[in-house]
Amino acid sequence: MSTASERHAAAREAVAQALASGARVTIAPQNVYEFWSLATRPIESNGLGWTVQRTRYAIETFRSRFPTLHEPPEVLEIWLDLVAAHGLKGKRIHDAHLLATMKANGVSRLLTFNAADFPAMDDIAILTPGL
Repeated sequence: MSTASERHAAAREAVAQALASGARVTIAPQNVYEFWSLATRPIESNGLGWTVQRTRYAIETFRSRFPTLHEPPEVLEIWLDLVAAHGLKGKRIHDAHLLATMKANGVSRLLTFNAADFPAMDDIAILTPGL
């Protein structure tokens, strides 16, 4: 099992490689929501324990470097089709929302350490940093 610092280094390297290759690296609103939740959650609850101010600053830094995808109206229909087709329930629906946003914006690759959490889609490749 890798440490948090190893994962951080692998993620940074994967993003650097993507940028160097000319790939358009983006974030989705869903990424911002989930980061806020993680960053502001207490350390003893598996969070970072950051203040609201520090978290907001980090998000603004991300947003200044990477474009934020829009959520056009068709995201809802794509999401409904995806969760129904894969029988998704509970927390897994959030991952499907990210894929629906990507599909609506023509994004074809997702970089994540949690590849198993995402349902398979023919038009989106799920990539894990360091692999």
